[in-house]
Amino acid sequence: MKRIYPFFFILLILTGCTNPNLKDPVIEDLGMVGIMGFDYVDDEQTKVTVTLPQPQQDAEEQFQIFSTNVRLPHQAIMDVSTLTEKVLTTSQLRVILFSEEYARKKGIWNIAENLYRDPHVGANVYFAVVKGTVEEMLNADYKDKPEVNIYFTELLRPRTMTSFSPFTTIRDFIYRHTDEISDPTMPYLEVVKPNSAKISKVALFKNGKMIDTIEPEEAKLIEGMKQKKNLPDLTIEIPGEDGSQEEMVIMKFVTTHFELTVNGNLKEPKIHVNLYIRGSIVDYDGNYQLDDNESRTKLQEKINKKLERNVVTVLKTFQELQVDPTGFGEAFRIRNPENWSKEKWNEAYANAEITSNVETRIISTGTIR
Repeated sequence: MKRIYPFFFILLILTGCTNPNLKDPVIEDLGMVGIMGFDYVDDEQTKVTVTLPQPQQDAEEQFQIFSTNVRLPHQAIMDVSTLTEKVLTTSQLRVILFSEEYARKKGIWNIAENLYRDPHVGANVYFAVVKGTVEEMLNADYKDKPEVNIYFTELLRPRTMTSFSPFTTIRDFIYRHTDEISDPTMPYLEVVKPNSAKISKVALFKNGKMIDTIEPEEAKLIEGMKQKKNLPDLTIEIPGEDGSQEEMVIMKFVTTHFELTVNGNLKEPKIHVNLYIRGSIVDYDGNYQLDDNESRTKLQEKINKKLERNVVTVLKTFQELQVDPTGFGEAFRIRNPENWSKEKWNEAYANAEITSNVETRIISTGTIR
């Protein structure tokens, strides 16, 4: 028994040497990171900007913002922790932003993978690309807007009028990047006057890097082809009745049905797109009489032809870029499971023969006296 005493004596000494101030922080001591942003510096360094809500009600600013240059995202958390009295945590992270320069030059896969492995980071954190730098966007003066963490979280949440946006979460990006069919997309933000942020485009990604953008009207059609039933208002420009100038039609309460027909042949792939659209006309500046059945039928035919061209145009853009945000490759993969790869599909998709058919039905033209 005497031989056991020295062990307990040493254990007592070590326990007594523990600093009583180094203990698990209580919630009042935590700094909840709401937004993380990544800006390009060079091939080695990245500028990371984080925002923290300001818990003190009498504070002059509603939030705190810090920037630091690091190599890995979690270095930023450690570094910023030395600049604030709080213990930083990513358990309340809601938004991750990337500058366009960073997304194009370095790509975002490494950041996404590292953060996705962190058990404190939720799977529903929103991703977005920003025009300019993230630091400038987060430091902008958003007058009459909520606190910046709340503002950007709400901005990137699905809403009817911005449902052309894919509203990509970290889980969505990881899934699209690692599957053998499709490619990721995400919202593209820019600051507009008077001091507001706007989802202005949709960014396209290939191999983890941003390669291009598409406009909202194109993105609405893509969302329809991704089986989204309800779309925001559609703005359609069609040739005028006399062919002299274009007319504009705005359709509201738009619902869609999509059908895809493929031949399944990777050597000579053929794709036919059927998109059925129903909606009400709320604005029209042309000469067709909307209360006349014959005129309304002619208007529908012009809308059909215009949307068919738009569908083919945006799909041709995807072919040139060799990306498949719509996931058409799944219909081919089912018929060609052996030796399938995303690279093979991208090459086949680039050479596919694509045709489209759009059928529009005007279900209402509003109250006409």
